[in-house]
Amino acid sequence: DNVHYQSDLLLNLAVIAALALDQYARLRGADAVFGLGIAAWLGWGAWTASEHVLQQLMDHEWPEEKKQRFLDVLARYPDITGIHDLRTRTSGDKDFVQFHIWVDANMTVRDAHRVMDEIEARLHAEFPEVEILIHPDPEGLVDEAGDAGKDVLPPIRLGAQ
Repeated sequence: DNVHYQSDLLLNLAVIAALALDQYARLRGADAVFGLGIAAWLGWGAWTASEHVLQQLMDHEWPEEKKQRFLDVLARYPDITGIHDLRTRTSGDKDFVQFHIWVDANMTVRDAHRVMDEIEARLHAEFPEVEILIHPDPEGLVDEAGDAGKDVLPPIRLGAQ
């Protein structure tokens, strides 16, 4: 809308300027030059506006520093031994993260569920608007091939809570 209103204003000013140049300076064709300039400006405005909108519509991975901050929060939790298949994305103004987490293979389903709830609560304390999906795996189980199966959990930093 802003570009639209600005173009209306520029177009009216260009008409007045072109008439003045034609009448007083005898410069013919100024309206065509102004028209081409305004058309180029409108094209540029449309391009930048659509580029911004496309960035919002397309999913993209989190910036590395945000992903690292997320992993640092996870690294402080004592009941997990590793994280793999971490996937982060932002879609519009909504953030999503999913990952597999290794837990003690002898843990009951109830205990594993409790641990997942606690981890989710801790993550939501620092990342309140993120939608989180956690998949628990028994320690050492890797169903994914390649980089997805590698542990991405940073070493626990002493004194971090």
